[in-house]
Amino acid sequence: MISVRVPASTANLGSGFDCMGIALKLYTEAKFEETDSGLEINILDSSRDFLPCDDTNYVYRAMKRVFDKAGKYPKGIRITSHTDIPITRGLGSSSASLALGLCGANELIGTPFSHEELLQIAYDIEGHPDNVTPAFFGGFTVAVNHHNRVIYTKTEVPENIRFAAMIPEFYLATKRARGILPKTVLHKNAAFNIAHAAYFASAAAKGDFSAFDVGVKDKIHQKYRFELIGSAEFIIRSAKRYGAMCGYLSGAGPTIISVVDKNHDEFTKKMKGLIATNLKNWKLVMLEPDNTGVVITHHD
Repeated sequence: MISVRVPASTANLGSGFDCMGIALKLYTEAKFEETDSGLEINILDSSRDFLPCDDTNYVYRAMKRVFDKAGKYPKGIRITSHTDIPITRGLGSSSASLALGLCGANELIGTPFSHEELLQIAYDIEGHPDNVTPAFFGGFTVAVNHHNRVIYTKTEVPENIRFAAMIPEFYLATKRARGILPKTVLHKNAAFNIAHAAYFASAAAKGDFSAFDVGVKDKIHQKYRFELIGSAEFIIRSAKRYGAMCGYLSGAGPTIISVVDKNHDEFTKKMKGLIATNLKNWKLVMLEPDNTGVVITHHD
């Protein structure tokens, strides 16, 4: 039996649209076993109420991509999964499930592929590497598709940083959040994002994550998606007033991330007070960075 654990991720980070992400200590996990025949999927969390347990399951579909590419197939498969990552909330749940299935399948058939090769398969499925790269490798990653091959850099995130995730009760489908974006952007807005993303990535490479405050500035996607999330800008303004370094839309949303240091008791108290009075369909979850990525364990 093989166990695989994959972290959540927060992507885009404001200016780094579809290329930047950070892994977080919130996980989806599964145990994979080869059986004599058939497919058995057991989901041990509340997502079982709406996720399929047949061959249309996203984890299994990812596994099949590996089997097909390798030309190797187990006789049967049992998958037992559990996730703490909220589904369709902008914290990389689909990318974590994708990495989970790819890694589980790869281990079951003798690891014919490296994690870099699995990342390429993940990119071919998702079409963008911002969430899947930190899910595989942890830390702060910048990934690009260069000549049809995903290449990336990784920087470890300091342990004294915390990510205050404001997670609403409602969902926001990635397809809808992408659909609201304009087909073209102004040259000056593209240049603005390139400059801010480059500044942030350069500072982070030196271990200076105080660059969050400038780095998350964006002019190509957040303002459109904020229209779908009524309280987003209010939450960001409030968090900064309470001492956060910055605030931004996590992935395609609707989760809002604010970055604080580990001494966040006063910030947390004030944000929880705000939730109690003004934002009763939201919750605050304080998350640490994950610098490890995928963890695989073999059991006898």
